[in-house]
Amino acid sequence: MNTSQHHVIFIDGVCVLCNRLSRILMRLDSKKQFLFSTLDSSFAKKTLLEPKEDSIVVLSQDEMIYTKSKAILFIIRQLPYVRWIGILLKIIPGLALDYAYDRVSKNRYQWFGKHNSCPLLTDDRFIKD
Repeated sequence: MNTSQHHVIFIDGVCVLCNRLSRILMRLDSKKQFLFSTLDSSFAKKTLLEPKEDSIVVLSQDEMIYTKSKAILFIIRQLPYVRWIGILLKIIPGLALDYAYDRVSKNRYQWFGKHNSCPLLTDDRFIKD
């Protein structure tokens, strides 16, 4: 799979919220411009300098790395049906968005649960190690 022609979204593979949102993104991404991987994969370890467990990370086609709210905004801007949400979120200061992101990130297992392993590993848009 040629990752240079896609944006790669790195997620916490056992997080129920991360997996649900990734499935939604796969449905919204009609151009199939996103691939997915887990933050603890060997692909992430060799691609990202400092993968963080508590953050979504996006590696864009032009090799820019986005984390937290910047990653969310980047993803939203790529999807035509929800691009307007990105415009609304741009009004909110980045520090406030990152604060909200951090609160959800710290409580995601309590609020949404945790899988034993990543259920997305079988999807063809998921980068296998």
